[in-house]
Amino acid sequence: MTSQDNEISKGLLPVRFASPTHMLRIISVILMLALLSACSSTRLSYRFADRGAVWWVEDYVDLTGNQADALRADLRGLRDWHCETQLPLYSDWLQELRQETSSGELPPERITYHREHVARFLEPLSERIVPVASRLLQSLSDEQVNELVAGMKAQQAEYRQEYLQESTPDDAVNRIRERAERWLGGLNDRQLAVIRQWVASREGATEAWLEGRQQWQSAFAGLLAERQQPDFEDRLRDMILNYQHYQGEASQARAVQNANDIVRLTHQLLAAADNRHWQHLQNETTDLRQDFVALACAAG
Repeated sequence: MTSQDNEISKGLLPVRFASPTHMLRIISVILMLALLSACSSTRLSYRFADRGAVWWVEDYVDLTGNQADALRADLRGLRDWHCETQLPLYSDWLQELRQETSSGELPPERITYHREHVARFLEPLSERIVPVASRLLQSLSDEQVNELVAGMKAQQAEYRQEYLQESTPDDAVNRIRERAERWLGGLNDRQLAVIRQWVASREGATEAWLEGRQQWQSAFAGLLAERQQPDFEDRLRDMILNYQHYQGEASQARAVQNANDIVRLTHQLLAAADNRHWQHLQNETTDLRQDFVALACAAG
């Protein structure tokens, strides 16, 4: 299993947003991660997402009290906007997905449609995170920037060890199986065979993913050195919204293949599904939609 495959496996229907490859995109989807996590306490996770985001940032760099307070306030405002304007859209989409999956089939073109539909949810959230990230990054001292860059390099080294040196095909199968079972329940033998074949076909993805990640981090470190320049926020926006442009041609080409691979895997798993799998998917979709509805009615 590649690290990129680990992220891809989170794309199984209903589409989960993966932890994005880079730091700022992780911050930009922290609210959705809280919502779509495998944790059963979705509502509690969402209401405390702003605190969780601050804790996550401080895994990379120690913030001063003023910096943490400012970030927390920004994220509370972001959460309120998200709750009031975005959750109803998620609820509508889940209703549409539930209606389609009630027939016991979902063709590849509809899987693609739903993946692209959910991807569009990320765009306004990413746009809103830009000024939040800009204010935080421009407040960092040189020492904090050095700490942040060092933390990113350390994580990159950890990923190389974990996914290039220590991960086995069986580990890959188990990771995908766990995420598939979150939405489908216990898999049958046909579905497990699909996953094994899929893992075997994914040779070479890790190297491209890590190389793209490295290129983005290098560009980001260069941008941080110029964080007091007047065009910093505009350049940061481009790095967040168009992050693949900073990953190199190999990584961009791989992203297209990844999208096709996700659709293929999802379709094959659903084609091999029993009635109980479709019912499990229906139940999970219904439960998540109910959480969205409740959270949208309890903004703040």
